Amino acid sequence: MNQPAYLPNPDRTAPGLLRVLRQAAALRFALAILGLGTYLLTRAAGHGLEVDLSWLPWLLAGQGAVFLAFVMWEGARVRLGKWFLPVALSWFLIMPIVEQALIYRYTPAAVFSRLGGGGAVGIGFEGLFVVIPVILATWQYGRRGLIGSLAVLLVGQLLLAPLMGLTPADLAFYLLGSLGRVAMMALLGYVVLQLVLALRSEHGQLIEANRQLSQRAATAEQLAESRERNRLSRELHDTLAHSLTGLSVQLKALDTLMGRDPEAAARQLKDAQATVKTGLQEARRAIQALRASPLEELGLPEALRQLCARTSERTGLRLECGVEDVGALDPLTEQAIYRVAESALANIEQHAGAETIVVSLALLGADRVRLAVRDDGVGFDPASLPADRFGIAGMRERAELIGANLVIASRPGKGTTVALEAGR
Repeated sequence: MNQPAYLPNPDRTAPGLLRVLRQAAALRFALAILGLGTYLLTRAAGHGLEVDLSWLPWLLAGQGAVFLAFVMWEGARVRLGKWFLPVALSWFLIMPIVEQALIYRYTPAAVFSRLGGGGAVGIGFEGLFVVIPVILATWQYGRRGLIGSLAVLLVGQLLLAPLMGLTPADLAFYLLGSLGRVAMMALLGYVVLQLVLALRSEHGQLIEANRQLSQRAATAEQLAESRERNRLSRELHDTLAHSLTGLSVQLKALDTLMGRDPEAAARQLKDAQATVKTGLQEARRAIQALRASPLEELGLPEALRQLCARTSERTGLRLECGVEDVGALDPLTEQAIYRVAESALANIEQHAGAETIVVSLALLGADRVRLAVRDDGVGFDPASLPADRFGIAGMRERAELIGANLVIASRPGKGTTVALEAGR
């Protein structure tokens, strides 16, 4: 079973953790170099301690350089793979313990007291650099990282106790102080753990929301494609199929009239030719609708202007095109507006018997856009019109898909107005 996205994943480095580790290693090395420089200046000035600790700053600087080189070397990370981070964090955590043990082992108590209990360069077991690997281990490994790092710290404290040569009373105070320091580390690690879990939980929820959104987008796209196929099938049935049916009837009549009434046969032939021409135009228009949308190349306003120009040129009707620049719209909204205008103009061409067409596109306030297609044709009674004719069903489906308001107003002899209002 795959681990939930919001839980710590030990096989994948947390984002940004490696960068923080390298920065901390670089800072530690810089402080070690600063300590070495301080030691050398003190020695040059003739100041020193009764115990020779010249090896200590060199040791700190040397191991700091090696550790920095290790975490910076990409080859080590590639070779060690998932073990690189545990090794680096363990090294970072154990280094201060080893340094403190060496100081306790080779420095008399009096001298150690004068050094402040923290080593020649101020980097000791109780210093800041113990906190960093604890936080990083918690960040990466969660509760296991926190418990493991605290266990190492506690064991280190206990191992140092015999090296200090303390009286029983002082040893008791030391152990209580060590427990207190580990408890503070535990509290800090717990806070970090809760923050990490909360962050990863939110990240997991975001991933899940993104997945659901992608699925819904894919579903909406499939639904749009399905509705587009249904619309085209209805248009082909209402236009091309009707034209072919009418042509079949006309050809039968022509076959009957050819031997009896040549003049009537000639008229029937002209009607059949007109039917073929109309059907060919409808087939071409349907094929054009299947091609890539001109919106991608021209944008909605220019695509509507060219649609109006083609309709006027093809039909010879007077067409007024008042299309404004409405700015950028959602692609699905642009597609719906264009296709509704296309269907409305096709209906006018086929059925309205109009002389004038007016197409307008304008903004309604800051967040609405309105398309209107009006003609002065024969009109119809919307209540008596079948819902699956004249592309009305297709226009309604497109309006529903984008949450728009579609109004078709018409009266017999008074023309028709198709108005679509959609959000930007």
